[in-house]
Amino acid sequence: MSNEGMITLLKDAFQLEVEGWLFYRDVIGTLSEGPVRDVFVYLMDQEAKHQEFIKQELDRVEADTPIELSGLSALKETAHEEVLADAVRSSKDLSQHEASAIHTGMLLERNSWEFYHRAAERATQPDETSLYTQLEEWEKVHLHVLEKAYDLLKERIWAENRFAPF
Repeated sequence: MSNEGMITLLKDAFQLEVEGWLFYRDVIGTLSEGPVRDVFVYLMDQEAKHQEFIKQELDRVEADTPIELSGLSALKETAHEEVLADAVRSSKDLSQHEASAIHTGMLLERNSWEFYHRAAERATQPDETSLYTQLEEWEKVHLHVLEKAYDLLKERIWAENRFAPF
């Protein structure tokens, strides 16, 4: 991809991460202290790290210097899908509000994942492909964390409202 194309793509990527960070920040302000809120704090922090990394790479591309992939390993995601699922299981007072926040987070993460996936497909240099593939993996981790928790919470809400498949 041309330098100009990479600059545009990285600016769009940065914007996606800002939007995710703002969403998670706003959700945190509406949640009570507890494990579900803690997971949203974690996601917000991850979005901030992604912003910082993307900004550094954008600065490199704008300066016409090669992208630097060594920082990617330091940002490797350590969360797994059971983190938020465990938070949902352990919380007694969850509601449609948390389900809505989780679902909206899923939509944001899926959008980001698809964006990075398309970028990796269009990349023309191996380092560029690696960059977008890693960004795609970050978003996939977030998406899986949210999907697992959403499924659990949705089933809980259905049970509480006596929605049964029989």
